[in-house]
Amino acid sequence: MSDASYDYDVLVIGTGPGGEGAAMQAVKNGKRVAVIERLPEVGGACTHRGTIPSKSLRFSIFKLTELVKNPLFGASCLAVDFPDLRKSASGVISRQVDMRTNFYVRNDVPILRGHARFIDPHTVDVNGRRCSAAAVVIAVGSRPYRPPDVDFDHARVFDADTILDLKFTPKSITIYG
Repeated sequence: MSDASYDYDVLVIGTGPGGEGAAMQAVKNGKRVAVIERLPEVGGACTHRGTIPSKSLRFSIFKLTELVKNPLFGASCLAVDFPDLRKSASGVISRQVDMRTNFYVRNDVPILRGHARFIDPHTVDVNGRRCSAAAVVIAVGSRPYRPPDVDFDHARVFDADTILDLKFTPKSITIYG
């Protein structure tokens, strides 16, 4: 099969930092590119559960701590709970998703939604739609390690993918690992 007979020059599975980088580099090199994303929004775990929300939470907590330590405000500060912090992080995530989606739109890179399944080395099925490419980049990321000695079924045990779903403000927190 010649390159001209493929739907794309490059198919990228995953839209996290690795997939986004591969797709944008291929486009800049003049390749016909499409990305496949199984989640409703682009960005991968980095945008939705990893680096972006954790840095947003860290920044908010840092600023709140500065405010509380400031003698001008101190104890008169408003009380902030974890759901408030989570809401702030959600706004940052939304802006990141919009920005990253725009990268694909601006560069004419279609976003194919669904689960990718290989048919052969050059063909992928995405929810019943077959796409072919001269090259396929697999950039599906990773998931948190779950040590066997930790009971992740316990209601108060979270990993990096579930901590942002916390609906209450803990009095203390232990981070393992």
